[in-house]
Amino acid sequence: MKKSFLKVLIMLLVIVFTLSITPALFAQEGTSGTSNPAIEFGKNYQFSPADQWLLVQPAICFITTVYYAIVYDPFFNDYSAATYLYGPFGGTGFVVNPDNGTIVTAGHMVDDREANEVELKSKILDQYIFDTYPDQYYDYTQADWNWIYENFKVVGYNVDKPEMEVWVQFNTAVANVPDNPGNTYIRAEVVAMSTRNQRDIAILRIAPVTGRALSSAIIGDSSMVSVGDQITIIGYPWTSDIGQNNPLNPTITQGNISGKIMLFGTEVLQIQGDARQGNSGGPVLSKEDGKIIGIITMGTDDTNNYLRPANDVKMFLNTENKLGQVDLEWKTGLAMFMENHYSEAMKHFDAVLNLSAGHLLAQEYKAKAQANMGSDVPFAGPGTAPETTRETVAAVETTSQGPAETAAVIKESAGGLPMWAIILIAVAGLLVVVLIVVIIIVLMRKKQPAAPDQPVIGQPPAPPQIPKESTAEAKKNFCPSCGNPVQEGAAFCPSCGNKIQG
Repeated sequence: MKKSFLKVLIMLLVIVFTLSITPALFAQEGTSGTSNPAIEFGKNYQFSPADQWLLVQPAICFITTVYYAIVYDPFFNDYSAATYLYGPFGGTGFVVNPDNGTIVTAGHMVDDREANEVELKSKILDQYIFDTYPDQYYDYTQADWNWIYENFKVVGYNVDKPEMEVWVQFNTAVANVPDNPGNTYIRAEVVAMSTRNQRDIAILRIAPVTGRALSSAIIGDSSMVSVGDQITIIGYPWTSDIGQNNPLNPTITQGNISGKIMLFGTEVLQIQGDARQGNSGGPVLSKEDGKIIGIITMGTDDTNNYLRPANDVKMFLNTENKLGQVDLEWKTGLAMFMENHYSEAMKHFDAVLNLSAGHLLAQEYKAKAQANMGSDVPFAGPGTAPETTRETVAAVETTSQGPAETAAVIKESAGGLPMWAIILIAVAGLLVVVLIVVIIIVLMRKKQPAAPDQPVIGQPPAPPQIPKESTAEAKKNFCPSCGNPVQEGAAFCPSCGNKIQG
């Protein structure tokens, strides 16, 4: 019974110990998630409206579309030896899923074979006729050109219409026919398209390349947009004044929502802002939270443009919209830089460059951090940095947050125990349990007497105890005639009367 009680007691102690450390372990996992306080600091850092675009720009890309074709000439009954092209056309796009390389841009960036077929074929035939029949070129009438259009064929090498190639460039771009594929250009596949006469959205996909990990951007809720809201426009504006051989960089301009109109049966957002050719398909950000509220679909002049709302894009999107590891490291490094933790910022800028060597903003801010190392403030963990104007503003903004956001801030400020402390607590608790068990065993063994049939350790066993007969039984004699007991000293047997010999 005592042994069973001891086993039950030990089991109860182990259960109590396990339950006591489990909350600490789960608290550590819930508050940290990465066991890296710098990453947690970056995740929860509040950027000012003026800085929100810095998180999105690395996801912006330049789109180049070119159409290739050969011409069937009925006079020669053969196809042209030369390949003719239509384009290039330049625009802007942005990554929405870095894992599978999904990119969003405007539909009219890639729809000319369907939406603009007549102009495409006419342009290529014009080039062919000029090269093949230069003497007659300027003498052809409109009727001649109509006959040429009907009887000449413009096809690809493998399909019965011009072949399309779409290329993507990140950071610095060149608005020209790709001349170095695989180095600065990445070939893209069109996986979904809505033409310019519909919703004007295209979904592209590129293959992620080692050393070129992608950044991404988050699409917001355009139903919350109001006329008068401030916006930020990011893209690659291109005009003939720049020229096709000059490098382009993403341009940041400001504007506002000026109205909402119906276009082809759907609503579009009208904006006032500087967006030009090349901005098509580029994102427009809300200055409130830095999320994308629409993409530029068309413009009537340099200041009056129209957006396809973000909710239309989300309905058309066929993949998850998410951020990636590059975005996490970039945001963390940028947050550290904003708070003067320059040495810590450089670690995360290096992490970005290890993942994506061409990340120009990481290169730029790493150089700025190096130049400011003389005023570096070492990072000691969330909530330990000296109070700055930026932190004061963030604290004021926190008071207007809802319950969920407030709980997240409180949770972050509380933090979690480091893993070494959790392990130390677990080991100490286990040693306490073992010590208690040992003390209980010793005390119970002292209170329990040794059993008679168990020898004391270290001494020879005692001889067995033989019970002594009672005095009356020891002094009894027996009658030799009948065998009944006779008292000692009796002369005759009380049973048979036989004489007892002494």
